[in-house]
Amino acid sequence: MRAADDVPASTGAVPVLRARLARPEPTGLRRPRLLARLVGAAAPPLVAVVAGPGCGKTTLLAHVAEAAGLPVAWVTLDPALDDPQVLLRHLHVACAALPWRGPHEPWPTADAALAALGDGLAGPALLVLDDVHTAERRRAAQVVDLLVRHQPAGLQLALGSRGLHPGVPSRGLAGTARVVDGEALRFRTWEVDELFRGHHATPLPAAEVAELTQRTHGWAAGLELFHLATRDRPASSRTRLLERAGRGPAVADYLAGHVLDPLPVSLREFLVRTSVLGRLSAERCDALLGTDGAARMLAAAHRHGLLTAVDDAGGTRYACHEVVRGYLLDTLAERAGGAVARELHRRAAALALAAGEHDEAVRSSCRAQDEDAVRRVLHLAGEDLARRPGPWLDLLPDAVRDDDPWVAVAVARRHLAEGVPERALAAYGDAAERAATAADRTLVIRECHLVRTWAEPSPGAPTYWVALVRRALARPRDCLAADVAAHDVGRALAPAVAALVGGDVRDAARRFAVVHRRAGTPPVVEALALLGEAAALTLVHDRGARDARERAHTAAGLLGAPALERLADGLDLAADPAVGDGLRHLRERCTGVGDTWGAAVLGLLDALRAVTAVPSRRRAVVVARDAADELEALGAPALAAWARAAGAVVRARCGDGPPPDGLEADAARSGPVPLALVLAVLDAPRDRWGRAARAAGVPGWVRLVAHRAATRTAPAPPIPVAGTPAAAAATAAGGTAVLRALDVQCLGTFRLTVAGVAVPTAGLRPQHAALLRALALAAPAPVHRDRLVEWFWPGRLPSRGQHSLQVAVSDVRRALDAASPGAGAVLRRVDQGYALEGGGTTVHDVRALEDALRAADVALDRGDEAAALVALRRVVADGAAELLPQDGTAEWVLGPRERLRAAVVRACAALADLLAARGDASGALAAVRRGLALDRYQDDLWRRLVRGLAADGRPAAAAAARREYAAVLSELGVASGTPPALRAGAATHVLPTLTGR
Repeated sequence: MRAADDVPASTGAVPVLRARLARPEPTGLRRPRLLARLVGAAAPPLVAVVAGPGCGKTTLLAHVAEAAGLPVAWVTLDPALDDPQVLLRHLHVACAALPWRGPHEPWPTADAALAALGDGLAGPALLVLDDVHTAERRRAAQVVDLLVRHQPAGLQLALGSRGLHPGVPSRGLAGTARVVDGEALRFRTWEVDELFRGHHATPLPAAEVAELTQRTHGWAAGLELFHLATRDRPASSRTRLLERAGRGPAVADYLAGHVLDPLPVSLREFLVRTSVLGRLSAERCDALLGTDGAARMLAAAHRHGLLTAVDDAGGTRYACHEVVRGYLLDTLAERAGGAVARELHRRAAALALAAGEHDEAVRSSCRAQDEDAVRRVLHLAGEDLARRPGPWLDLLPDAVRDDDPWVAVAVARRHLAEGVPERALAAYGDAAERAATAADRTLVIRECHLVRTWAEPSPGAPTYWVALVRRALARPRDCLAADVAAHDVGRALAPAVAALVGGDVRDAARRFAVVHRRAGTPPVVEALALLGEAAALTLVHDRGARDARERAHTAAGLLGAPALERLADGLDLAADPAVGDGLRHLRERCTGVGDTWGAAVLGLLDALRAVTAVPSRRRAVVVARDAADELEALGAPALAAWARAAGAVVRARCGDGPPPDGLEADAARSGPVPLALVLAVLDAPRDRWGRAARAAGVPGWVRLVAHRAATRTAPAPPIPVAGTPAAAAATAAGGTAVLRALDVQCLGTFRLTVAGVAVPTAGLRPQHAALLRALALAAPAPVHRDRLVEWFWPGRLPSRGQHSLQVAVSDVRRALDAASPGAGAVLRRVDQGYALEGGGTTVHDVRALEDALRAADVALDRGDEAAALVALRRVVADGAAELLPQDGTAEWVLGPRERLRAAVVRACAALADLLAARGDASGALAAVRRGLALDRYQDDLWRRLVRGLAADGRPAAAAAARREYAAVLSELGVASGTPPALRAGAATHVLPTLTGR
């Protein structure tokens, strides 16, 4: 492409700037956590990266473009691209880099661009549109709208924007789009560690990584600005700079130049003054400022990507990114010596207190420097505040912190949430001394006793659920045999923990699910049960493992328990070998805050990941040994046996000699999982470790471990990750991924074949068999779970419908596995839906018919009659059978069936016209009759039939056809007459009827 010149408008040429078409180099940290869901076979056709400024949208899109493995066209939009013709010209030049079947002609209209992209591309390609928000409310937005709403087949589309494009939500409901928001883009602590350690080559201590992540809230621009400010400085100077991370002059300059300066003055002023509110609503902003136009201002700020919106029972609420809010608060504090800011903070505190948001009232009162107001809030709602020991604690004046009894309780609970029971006990001692009433003192003493039960377990019979769980880590078999009160949710957690630690993983998953699904389950028990269920499902490579880990992480975050969040993060990292040394960082963080249990359990997860890692590293031997020693010291010998077994496997793979004596007996006392691992590494007969693995519910994983141990240090293919599309497709013998070819037949008799084995559906419930057919019809595309619930369980409450769907999916997976072991893996959870996807070649008669229809369209457009005849004959021959006739008029099949039937009928008409033009009268008549057999109410086909028979010298047959035609018209209530002769018309497109375009 030559450099663009400024050409006068009268020449009709449109200037194109190269900078808008330049594809950015993929710099920064490559994050597999995000890329795994955006590229590859499971990627949706449309990806929207939607977040505020500086969150790393363009960086992620550059990595997507690099990892997609497709030809890429890139356009960065800006306000100057107002004219649709200007944008079309840029798109045309950018797409010149894509493979085309023929000449790449200019596009006069957006519809012409869509037609060219749909029919002219010679293969799959990726189009990236960055900064889409700059086109909002401009004329060029119609081009983007058309691309999103009528995306050409074969063209992947990736959008980067500060706001969600209006066409994306409907695509998401249809399961053809995925949104990556600011929360997903936020850097996690291990990613910050990897960013500075691996990418910037300036490793930070774990404590500094945690503080930097907290102060910047994982904001990509804030992390990069901190790096620029510290890269040439000695490590001793970083502490002072950490205190200003996410706030300092560099951040202020960035936000002023890239975020606020382009805004109208009135909107900037509104954002500065309302920054005193933690959550913004139109009513609260108007009450704060004494205005009535807050709704319009909030909507404008949301459009500019500065606020995120959440709909709740009270209406729409908005939140500002904490880094941006910090800058706005600093700007407000500079006015009139801070008097204006203090007054606004006082008003915000009063509004929060009236709304019952006590933590926000404390924070606003602290920022207003009103100590008396802080004490009043604590006096009114101290017990409620102590349940949420969050950021409000950090703002308290020292005088309040040192004498308020509920603050002491909150501090103790915060230490407990951090996983440091020893410090919690000391804080509970202070709280007991400060307690104002006997009831308060009783509450503190009871909580202190529960914590002491965990930290210093007594030898007697346990009574509290905490003590039972503690005992399950030491003697799991005793807890499984105990008579646990079924009505006590907390006590029901202990046997679930015992089942997991004791190695009955399948049973553990079931028990944990029972606990967290019970009504009235306390949040802490719910979070622990979700975490246990996620661990169990990950070990058995269950398809729901990824979703279970996400639920566990969300529950830990809502609980405000960093210790549980670290374990949830560690479980995610242990299941993903593509992530670097994140587990090491999390262990260092646990050690830094004093969370000895967290460090030990994370060490165990690291050791378990190493038993199947490729290649296995000797460092894992040390990690496993340290984890075993730590768990033994903490009084969890059963978990220590897991770590020793994992260490033995890694030692054998690294060629470091046989495992120590007595390891088999130690593992046998702990449970079937450690025993299976040890037997596998001791080269015991396959049936011995196979029995133990089957008893634990993890035969596939242990087979994989045995295979890895047998190969010692020899390189091996990558390991499928639990909870990802390749996870459960491990081979029975070797553990490498099996590409399970799918063969789907939906035309006529339904048939589904996986890896050459037909899947019987006779044993399924009728509704579950219909669900399988619906997923097979859409394969390999996913179907959103809400749509499935609407189709098969209409009218049910959402929670009941989702439960019924999960039961049906499990039933279908069992049917698939019964036909071929491991075949259940082809039914995959994809984002918010389900898909049948074999990972290998998928043969689908409907997809093949669609391909033939597209081929016919392309051939007709080019005037290639020979190619069109081949494609149309195939369509007419294959499309004669009805689509899934056994499903009758079910809603989910009726639309696709009618669209497919209409497309085949149009193909019959097109084939008849081509054959008639070639003089093949009999062939043309046969095509017409085939079309009428599919749809007897097609007026054009009757006319073609009458005309063709008359032209072929068959007047009697033509008369009979006229009578039949008249009968059809009479049936429809239309006056009949002699059909006029029709001239041979040009063949029309046949695919749009099928696709609905």
